[in-house]
Amino acid sequence: MGFLLSWLLTTDVAMSAALPLFLFITYRTLVSSRAKFPPGPRPFPIIGNVLQIPTESLEETFTEWKAQYGDIVYIKIFKQPMVIINDLQAARDLLDKRSSIYSDRPRFVLLSELMGWSSASTHMRYGPRFRKHRRFINQAFNQRAISAFRPLQEKEILVLLEGMQNNPNAFVDHIRRFAAATILKITYGHDIVSVDDLFVQLAERAGTLTVEAGSPAANMVDFFPIMRHIPTWAPFSTFKIKALETRKAVEAMMHIPFEQVVAEMKSGTAVPSYTSMLLDSHRDSSGSISPEDEEDIRGSAGTLFAGKQIKCSLLPPTISAMHTFLQSMLLYPHEFKKVQDEIDIVVGRNRLPNIDDRPSLPYLECVLKEVVRMNPMVPLGMPHRLMEDDFYRDFYIPEGTNVLANIYAILRDCPNSDSFCPERYLQDDGLPDPLGVIFGFGRRICPGRHLAETSYWAIAANIVAAFDISKALDERGNDMNSSYGFTTGFVRHPKPFKCTIKPRSSNLTNLISQARAELASQGPYTDIGILNVDC
Repeated sequence: MGFLLSWLLTTDVAMSAALPLFLFITYRTLVSSRAKFPPGPRPFPIIGNVLQIPTESLEETFTEWKAQYGDIVYIKIFKQPMVIINDLQAARDLLDKRSSIYSDRPRFVLLSELMGWSSASTHMRYGPRFRKHRRFINQAFNQRAISAFRPLQEKEILVLLEGMQNNPNAFVDHIRRFAAATILKITYGHDIVSVDDLFVQLAERAGTLTVEAGSPAANMVDFFPIMRHIPTWAPFSTFKIKALETRKAVEAMMHIPFEQVVAEMKSGTAVPSYTSMLLDSHRDSSGSISPEDEEDIRGSAGTLFAGKQIKCSLLPPTISAMHTFLQSMLLYPHEFKKVQDEIDIVVGRNRLPNIDDRPSLPYLECVLKEVVRMNPMVPLGMPHRLMEDDFYRDFYIPEGTNVLANIYAILRDCPNSDSFCPERYLQDDGLPDPLGVIFGFGRRICPGRHLAETSYWAIAANIVAAFDISKALDERGNDMNSSYGFTTGFVRHPKPFKCTIKPRSSNLTNLISQARAELASQGPYTDIGILNVDC
C-alpha cells in the first residue's frame, strides 16, 4: 500500500509539472496552425526564401516587395522567421510602442562565441547590462550634453577646411579624419593628425573584417549551430579562420585605446575623456573598479569609437552622410547654389557659419534632409528580435522573429520619391523628418545620433560657405565620372568619384584663422568640454 501511495503521489507531482508544459505546447501548436502570418514570397521547402534574397541591394528588393505584398513582409531563412517593415507607422507601432518585446538582437552564434560573448551579452542581447551601457552613453550624448562638444567640433571642422583647401582631391580622407578625430578625442582623449593614426587603423581593420565575417558561410552557422564545431583544418572552415582573425582585430580595437587611457590615468597624464570619467566615477572607496564595470566601460567606449557592424558607431554613418552630401551637390548644382545664396544672406562672406545659425538656414536643413532621404546611410538599420509572440493588425508574429525596418523604403513613401526635391519639406510639414528616422527606433535607437546630426550639419554648412564644388571635367569638357552609384552593404557609401573643389574666395585662409582665434579665446577644450557632463 505504501508503495502504491508513493507511486500515485509521484505520478501526481509529475503530471502537475508536465501539465503547464503540455498546455503551452498545445497553445503554440494551435496558434501556429491557425496563425495568419504577414504576406510574403512563397518559401521553398526546408530552405525557405533563401534563394529569393539577393546578395546586393537588399533594401531595394525589399522595397519592391512592399508594392507586391504590403507594408509588412514575412519570410523564412531556413526555419528562421523574419519580418521586414516597410512602413513608418508600423515601425513606430512595433519598435517604438512595443519596444519592451522588440529590443533584443538576433543570436549570431559564431560571432558571439569567437568574440567571447555570452548568450546574455551586453553587446547584442537586451537585458540589464545592455541598459547599463545605454545609460552610460545617453548621459554623455543626450541632446543637452552634446553642447559641451561644440568647441571640439568647430576646431576639427577648421582642420577639415584647411585640408580640403590644401589637398582637395583627398576630400574623403579629410572627412574620415574629422569623424575619427572627434570621436577619439571624446572617447579616449586621443588626438590624431591623419587617418594613418594607429587607433583609426585599428577601428577600420576591425570593421572591415567584421563585415567579411558576415559572409554566407558564416551566416549559415546561425541557422545550423553545429557548424561552429568544424575544426580550422577541415574543409569548408575558411569562415571560421576569418572569424578568428576578426576576433583578434576587434579585441585590439577594444583593448589598446582603453589600456592607454588606464596607463595615462596611473601616470597622471590622462586627458579628460568619456572613458576616464567613467573609470573615475565607478571606483569604490579603495580606488578599485570591479571587473564587470571595467568590461562594461571598455565595451561602451568601443561602441562609440568603432562599433560598425557589431554595434552602433558614429564613424561610418558620419562619413557616409557627408560623402553622399558632396555627391548630391555635384548632381544637383542648382540646389547647391541656392544653399550658398542662403548662407551668404544670413551669415555673409566675412565669417564662417556655426551652429547658432542653424535656425536661420531652413533651406540648408531641407537639403540635408533630402540627401539622407534618398540615400540613408544604414538603409536596413540593425535587426531587432522579437522576445515573445505578438499580434499586429490581423497578423501573428512568432517569438524569435528577426525584424528589419527598411528605412530606405520608409523614406521613399512620398510623392516623386525618385526626385531630389528639398522644397517638399517646406511645402508639406506633415512629411516625416528623415533625420528622425535614419537612426533607428525604440530602445535600440542610435545613442550618438545628436552628435552625429550636429556634425553633419556643421560640416555641410562650412563646406558650402567655403568652397565651390563642381564636376571634374576632362580636356574635352566631359564628366570624368562615367556614373554615380552606391556600394551595397550595411553602410551605404557612394562609389568613388572625382570632383573639383575650389575656395570661393582668396580670403578663406583669413576666415579660418579668424575662427580659430575666436575659438581659442573661449579657453582650452578640456575647460569647457566633457568635464561638465555628469556621468
